[in-house]
Amino acid sequence: MGILATLRIKFMLAWATLLRMCLSYPAGNRLASKTIHQLHPFTSRQKPIYLAGLNKVFTDNNKAVEAWRRHLALLGVHRFQSTFYTGENISWIKQCQLEVLGADVIKEAHLQGKGVLVMTYHHHFNMLFCNLLATLGLPTTTIAMDDRGGNGYRNFSKRVNRIYNHAERLLSGGDIILVKPQSQVRPILRAFEKNHLVITANDFPDVFDDKNRTDLPFLGTTLSCPTGTVKLAVKKNIPIVAAYLNWEGDDRFKLVIRKISDGAEGMAVNTAMTGYLEVLATLIEEDPGLWEGWKWLGISTE
Repeated sequence: MGILATLRIKFMLAWATLLRMCLSYPAGNRLASKTIHQLHPFTSRQKPIYLAGLNKVFTDNNKAVEAWRRHLALLGVHRFQSTFYTGENISWIKQCQLEVLGADVIKEAHLQGKGVLVMTYHHHFNMLFCNLLATLGLPTTTIAMDDRGGNGYRNFSKRVNRIYNHAERLLSGGDIILVKPQSQVRPILRAFEKNHLVITANDFPDVFDDKNRTDLPFLGTTLSCPTGTVKLAVKKNIPIVAAYLNWEGDDRFKLVIRKISDGAEGMAVNTAMTGYLEVLATLIEEDPGLWEGWKWLGISTE
């Protein structure tokens, strides 16, 4: 990351922090959704790729443009949320007015006593999603890729560490598993054994573990998805759900949970992945701007 981009990110984060200090939580979310994307150094570079992905699915260009605007608004809310994670006080999360659809599904699965795999997507609120899911009172462990040494994080490693530490305190006794290739199996199995909700995102094509990736049909094209966590869950007969978090405006958030598998023996990995992608497709029909994966469809080759 260049010096100019680093300075712009620092200015953007300073603006988000100022909003947190000066405004109420609902007003801060609202103003962040309208302003922060203008300070982000990479949005103009991302736009054509993002729209290329959208245009592979939607023939109506107006719908694609509207989805991009929604993406920018959610990006602003996400950056505003991140400022809370850099402090010590964790009571702020009570300001989120949360509606949960499908809580009974996850609680019933949890009562089986062997953990639950919660498959989510690359939406804008992955960390907040984990912490709001934990407000159901169940220990929640989230799997995140440990790329803090990459160019995008090198200048912000202390901030990222504070965010992870803050988030871990809001997981109701769960953990954050920062993984590198081939290093995640044992901690994930331990989390299942402890009856945790284990959160994983399985919608990205980046090369992470070539032996555990599958190309699957999705929205008339193909999406390359990591399947390692799903293979573990299927092997151990772990119940599987798909879930995501959406911002409804001001301080309102909606958490949606859908059952994929009750953990019965004989579930095929591709069957679980198909169910997972069907939930994502439904989400996209309702709010295409929520999914960050359009950039992957936009750079894929035929």
